Amino acid sequence: MISNLLEIKKGITSIIGGGGKTTLMHTLARELSDFGSVIITTTTHIMKSDVYPNVVTEDGVDNTLNITKALNNNNCICVGSVCCGDKLSAPALSINELSTLCDYLLVEADGSKHLPLKAHLDNEPVIPIDSNQTILVVGVDAIGQKLCDVTHRYEKACEILSCDESELVTDCLVSELIATENLHDKVVINKCDDENSMAVAQALSKKIHSKCIIASLHKGEWYVSSN
Repeated sequence: MISNLLEIKKGITSIIGGGGKTTLMHTLARELSDFGSVIITTTTHIMKSDVYPNVVTEDGVDNTLNITKALNNNNCICVGSVCCGDKLSAPALSINELSTLCDYLLVEADGSKHLPLKAHLDNEPVIPIDSNQTILVVGVDAIGQKLCDVTHRYEKACEILSCDESELVTDCLVSELIATENLHDKVVINKCDDENSMAVAQALSKKIHSKCIIASLHKGEWYVSSN
């Protein structure tokens, strides 16, 4: 189980980056719900779950009661506040309050516009202060593409890396961005769906000085890198 490889503990786990944050969050939720109650939520924005019940919080409402009732009937729920369309924003009650209502609280603490890489402004990501760990997701499909085409906040990435927006993404560039920002505890290199992408991910992992999981989340396959 990827939750074992990532050493997920009870309490708050934050997920940041690009290239599969929501997929990772739902994968972890599915695994962890066999061992306790799970809430998935956000400090920014997420799509409403089409798998788990959505509990929409509101100011002036007993949100704790509504959440507890939902967890009595479902081992995993999604909690947030009304945003727009099919999206939810941060819940009306604090992340710490929410964490007392469940065994595992999984927080999507970043946005990436569905791109495989993310550079962060000074006010990003929005990681809860009591998070046990922060997992950074990177899409291996960014390698070999133009930086501006595959990076959310590519202007910030150019500033950090002192490079041009049209520069091709390499494993060295990605590892330098990750190391310079230093926002994570562990890294999941996702979208490793064939032998070529697996080899690219393995080369990238050797340049990252933290625990890396190489994964194809949509195929349900993953292993610890040998870096």
